[in-house]
Amino acid sequence: MVFATLLATVLIAGYVQGMATVVIGLPAVVSVGSIVLMQAVVPCLTLSGLFGSSVLTFFGQIAINAEDGLPDTGPTVTAVVPVHRDAGILHRSVESLLDSRYADLQVLVVAEPDDHESIARAQEYTDDDRVDLLVNTRYSGSKAGAINYAAEVTDTEYLAVFDADERVDPRFVSAAVGRLTDSDIVQGRTVPEPTGVVETVAYYESVVLGDLSQRLLTLVTDFTTAASRTVVMRRDAFETVGGYDPEMLTEDYAFAFACYEAGLNVTEQHTYSSTIEAAHTPTDWWGQRKRWMTGYVQVLHELVTDCRRPENYRSLVSPLVCAGSVVGNLFMLSLVSKAAVLVAEGGATWLALPLLTLVGAALVMRSFDAHSGRFDSVGVGWLAMPVILPLYSLVGIKAAVEYLLTWDGEWYSVAKGIGS
Repeated sequence: MVFATLLATVLIAGYVQGMATVVIGLPAVVSVGSIVLMQAVVPCLTLSGLFGSSVLTFFGQIAINAEDGLPDTGPTVTAVVPVHRDAGILHRSVESLLDSRYADLQVLVVAEPDDHESIARAQEYTDDDRVDLLVNTRYSGSKAGAINYAAEVTDTEYLAVFDADERVDPRFVSAAVGRLTDSDIVQGRTVPEPTGVVETVAYYESVVLGDLSQRLLTLVTDFTTAASRTVVMRRDAFETVGGYDPEMLTEDYAFAFACYEAGLNVTEQHTYSSTIEAAHTPTDWWGQRKRWMTGYVQVLHELVTDCRRPENYRSLVSPLVCAGSVVGNLFMLSLVSKAAVLVAEGGATWLALPLLTLVGAALVMRSFDAHSGRFDSVGVGWLAMPVILPLYSLVGIKAAVEYLLTWDGEWYSVAKGIGS
């Protein structure tokens, strides 16, 4: 009931607000002193400016951070692969890591004690002296605990974390090690494999709402995500923040803010991306995103609580950055009613600007991944991007409402391994 009421409130308020007019003043040198527009036009301009600038920033960062040379050897990197019922997909990460051009790489698979299938699958790889198996008997029950345990029983200078279903680019670890000469943490890019309709939705949501939406935020605040997959870090950086928090539903999002507030230097490596399996069914897609967004609200709750005793200015900025990820869903949903205003008032041509920007951004990102050899073709899924945006906002709003009213700590597990 609260969810339905909130949706209705956002949509009605968005429509009423969109009907209002806004006056835009122009410089004195322009003969027309001001322009009067419906307020519904402003989000069209805002959305287009945001994603248009983000595309330019994304590729500008790739050009500026081009790799001059990739080291083949150096300090030993322990690549931690936490697994939980991942026997059917474990080959993706382990075999791709063994194909890495970086020679000094050790793969450590961390399995849960009751996950006998994954343990047996991992043991098949331990004939290779570069692969070890660790059964998580110390902090069992969470990905965060598995990573923390692996860190405690190893002593290499560099730690890396990858998901079981990742296909890691053979050049990524080399590129990350090269960056660690002047960085604490290097975060790579992962993209879902668009092998079907649901998977394609997951792909475009990831590249547009994930890769692009935070570009300008990073420039303004210097907040850069450090996650729990496709990441390579110095051990002392990991120890500075105390590792990952097993109490958090999205341990990677909480880790990112811990690194930010600790002043760690996090850089991104977008050129050599990993591919991962996407959710295969609408139920899994919805459940997985709701789990993520519930975790975001949980992190926001923690940040607001900690903000009462700030340690530095980043302690004050962090809740605002996190709130943007949560409250932004209300803005995205309100765009639907404002689009309805433009259609009803004969201003539908204004919608062409944000629609073309979203579709164009999705097409550019897909073309980039296809050109990089991650996928064989571009396809036509990018045309659905304007629908994905409000759909994702529904998930975020539902997650926030449930966290506040009914969430009791449960989390959703996505089935993978289909067609892997």
